[in-house]
Amino acid sequence: MDRVTSTITLVRSDKKEAKLPLAASPFKVTSRIARMSYAPDASLVYMDTIHGQRIFAELPTVDDLAPRRGRPVVYLDQKDWSALADTLYEPTKVPDAERQAAERLIAWARNKKILLPMSSGHMAETCKWTKDEERYRLALTIVQLSSSWQMRDPLDVRRFELRQSFTARFKDAALQSREVFTLEPHAIHGEARGQKILDVPDDLPHDVALAFQSLLSVSVTFDTMLGADPVAMDPSPGWVERNQRFTDWLAGEKSRSSLRKRQSIDAFFVADTQTEIAEEAFRAGITPDEMSQWILNERSAQIAMMPCLGLFRETFQGMNLNHARWEDNHLTDLMYLTCAAGYADYVVAERSLAGYMQQALKRMHRPINVYRRIQDLVPVLETRLG
Repeated sequence: MDRVTSTITLVRSDKKEAKLPLAASPFKVTSRIARMSYAPDASLVYMDTIHGQRIFAELPTVDDLAPRRGRPVVYLDQKDWSALADTLYEPTKVPDAERQAAERLIAWARNKKILLPMSSGHMAETCKWTKDEERYRLALTIVQLSSSWQMRDPLDVRRFELRQSFTARFKDAALQSREVFTLEPHAIHGEARGQKILDVPDDLPHDVALAFQSLLSVSVTFDTMLGADPVAMDPSPGWVERNQRFTDWLAGEKSRSSLRKRQSIDAFFVADTQTEIAEEAFRAGITPDEMSQWILNERSAQIAMMPCLGLFRETFQGMNLNHARWEDNHLTDLMYLTCAAGYADYVVAERSLAGYMQQALKRMHRPINVYRRIQDLVPVLETRLG
C-alpha cells in the first residue's frame, strides 16, 4: 500500500502483480508512514516513513501468538529508551560507559538476539512530547527496536491474576493464560481501558482474521507513535494527592510498629484495588461469602504469589515506609515496571524505583532481575548470550 502513488499492489507467488488505485487513503496528513508491505509467508510487515526510514514488525501466527524462540525479554524504562535514541542520534549526550552498553543492546535487538517490547506506558510518555524532532527520534527508536513486540496492558495482567486466584481456589480450575510479552493484536491496550476492537466478518478463516487484526494493531500503534501531532497525557493529581496524604499520615504515626504500619499500608492498598477485586470475583463466578473468605483469610498469601500484583504491593509498601514523595509519573512507573519485573527476564528501571523493587524482590525471595542502568545489565546479558 503506497501513499505516494496512491496504489495497492498485490503480488502472487509466481511474481505476477496487480495494481489497484487506493481510492480512499487511510493515511492522514499528520501520518509519517509512506508505504506499508505485508509478507504473509514470513509473518512480517514493513513500513517506510516519509523520511526514508524502514521499520520491520513481526506478526503472530495462529499457532503461536508469542514466538519468542528463546530470546530473553528486556523491558526498559522510558529514560533508557531515551538513552538508546540519544545513542543513535545524539551520542555525545550519553556518558561513554552507558553509550557503549546501549550500542550492545541495540545490536542484539537488531540481530534478533533479545526482545525489547514496548508498552502503552511508553506510548503515552513518548506521544506527549511537544518537541517534534526529539519525539519522532524516540518514537522511531522504540518502534524499530521493539519490532512490534509489546507488553500486555498491566491493568489486564493484574486483573487476570486476581481472577485466576479466585478460579483456582473456589472452582478448582485454571484459566488459560495469555503471554504478557506478545505479538497478539491489541494487547498493548486492554479491556480494562474500554478498548473497542473492530470486528471482522464471522466467515473469515481464522488465519485471515488474525492477519487483519495484527495489521490493524501494528499500523495504528506505529502511526500513533510516529504522528506529527503530540498526544496529551492526562495527569492523575487525585492519585498523587491521596497517596501523599496517606504517606504523610503514616510518617507521623511514630508509635506504630513496623508490622502495624505494614498492616495499614495493606488496608490502603486493598481499598485502592477493591473495584478490581470485586469485578474479577464476579467474573470468576464466586459467591459473596467466598469473596469475603478470600479477602479476610487468604488475600495476603494469594497476592504474594502473583507475579505482577504481588510485586506492586510489596514495592508500594516499601515506598510508603520510606516516606516517598509521590509524583505523577510514579503511577505509571509502579504499574508498568512491577508488571514487567513479574514476567520479563530483565528490567532496567528508574533509579530510585529500581532500589525499592530490588528490596521488594529480596523480601519476597524472588530473583533480582531489576537494574538501575543499561551498563549494569549488559554484562549479565553477555554471559547469557555468549
